[in-house]
Formats: sequence, structure tokens, C-alpha cells
Amino acid sequence: MKTKQLLLSCAIVLLCTIVSVAQNPVATLEHAGATQVFSGQNSFVEAYNASANGDQIYLSTGFFTPPPAIEKGIKIIGAGHFPDSLSVAKRTFVMGGLTINKGADSLRLEGMYINGDIRYQGDASINYVKIIRCRLVNANFNSNSTNASKNHCSFEECFIEGQIDFSNYGESLNIYHSVISSRLNNISGSALIEGNLFMFYEYLLININGSLIKNNIILSHLFHPNYSSTSNTITNNLFVLSSIDFGTNSSSNNYLGVPQADIFINQTGNAIDYTHDYHLKNPEKYIGTDGTQVGLYGGTTPFKEKGLPSNPQVIKKNIADQTDANGNLPINFTVKAQKN
Repeated sequence: MKTKQLLLSCAIVLLCTIVSVAQNPVATLEHAGATQVFSGQNSFVEAYNASANGDQIYLSTGFFTPPPAIEKGIKIIGAGHFPDSLSVAKRTFVMGGLTINKGADSLRLEGMYINGDIRYQGDASINYVKIIRCRLVNANFNSNSTNASKNHCSFEECFIEGQIDFSNYGESLNIYHSVISSRLNNISGSALIEGNLFMFYEYLLININGSLIKNNIILSHLFHPNYSSTSNTITNNLFVLSSIDFGTNSSSNNYLGVPQADIFINQTGNAIDYTHDYHLKNPEKYIGTDGTQVGLYGGTTPFKEKGLPSNPQVIKKNIADQTDANGNLPINFTVKAQKN
């Protein structure tokens, strides 16, 4: 069964690559054991409308109009958000934000450049949402009541230009190995904030309580964890600040006063930049709680180079300029399965 699923995924990638060569974005839906292919800028919307809970939608490279809202527990996997790639493909570009509403429990978004915010709205609870290897602007989990909590959600290996805001009703949140250029707001407790790069220059934590903050790299020059943030455990983080009042938060084994110019192989400023290299100059010097380096490339599952999604990737293609003597067009692809 796994072999059949892998072959199907490879076929989907090949189909999407062939069509995207012709500058026509493709959305491929796996539903009830059958595959449907939609093409054009509205193909994402059409595939979503035809989907049901538990389905998978694969987006090729190209530009896609997003659905008005996502209210199903499905998987949506693009070709990646980097402008260049280790594969032949370029990026999947969603032309606007995504609104996630009631019914989207267990939603997974992966491998997309989302040109807007992720918005969780309404009075209903939405849980177990994963956003993996995407780029987005802000993540706003707006809850209007305690009955509208957004729990057990995660951001993994994402580039987030703005802030993450859980509006006081988010628990068991995981923010892992992401590059974030703004602050964290309103997390009520039990969040794991691990192995990230925080670019924000000013105050980083606003009303963050009862969370574990470890193995991060924090470039903030005005870090003030006691700014309405209490009962957190702050350990093995690398700071550019040389002196920090951790207030009522627990702190241990943090690296203080490390000049920003001495941290990375190639990085300047406080903005996300695809040309920067976020590997540490001295990974053996700054060790996290698990014995590996702090930052994006520590832990058991380090940041994936180029943000490649987990589905098989086309790494080489060769399409002939003309047909052969039998009228066939020779096409050769090399496809590589992903470990994670």
C-alpha cells in the first residue's frame, strides 16, 4: 500500500510539473481512492469545493486564488515557498490569506507562499491544525470566547513575517524551527517555543504565560519577558542582549551578549531574506537542552533546506525539443522521496 501511495504521489508531482511548464497551475485532489485534476488560477478553489474531510490536495507551482474559507480537515501540500529550490520546481504562491473556520480540525497546510494572514475566526473551537514549511504574513487565532479555543496547533519550519496572536485562547501550541520577524502575543499556556529564529528588534513576548521557551536565537534588542508574561521557562536560548531581567520567569543556561554579526554564516538586519544563511558559525559553542545546537538546525528534525515539502520532489527533468520517429515526445524525470 505504501508503495502504491508513493507511486501515486510521484505521478502527481510529474503531472503538476509538466503542466506548470506550460504556465498553467494545477490542483490535484485525492478523494475516496480517485484522483481529480483541476487547472488554472481557480483550481485550488475548485479542488477544495470537491474535497471532503481526510482528502489531500496537491498544488503545483504557480499562482492560486484561495478559497473564501477552509472548513474541512484536509491536507493541502504545495511545491514549496522558496523562490529557488533544490528541485526543478519553483514555488506555490497563494494570492491572499487563508481563513480557517469551524470544521477544519486536523487541517494541514504545507509548502506554500501564502501572501497574507492565516486567520482563525468565529466562536467555534478549531484544533490540531498544522502549518508546515510555509511563508505567511501574520497568524491571528481570534477567539471570541473560551469555547472557541484553538488548541494543539503548530507552526513548523515556517517563515512568518508578522506576529502570532492566539487571543488568550490557545494551549498546547507548538512553534518549532521557524523564522519569525515579529512578536508573540496572547498564549495562555503550555506552548512549546523551540529552535526558532526571532528577528524582531523590540519586545518579543506579550502576555505569554506558562510556556517552555528553549533553544531559540533571539535578536531582539529590547527583550522584556516580564511584559505581562509570567511563569515561563526560558532556557538555553541565545540572546544578543548582554543583560536581561527575566522577572518572575524561570531562566537557565541562556547565552547572553552574543553579537549578531558573530552568530550566523551570513545574516544581517531584522528582516527575512532568502539569500541569508542561518547556519551557525560555531554550532558546537551554543548547545540546546537536547545536546544539539540551538536555532533552526538543532534537534532531531532540523530545518529542511529550501523548505521542501514532504511529498516526493522532481530534482531533474529532460523534455525533448521534438518528437521521435514514432511521434513520441521523450520525457525523463528524476524523482526523490523525502524523509520528512
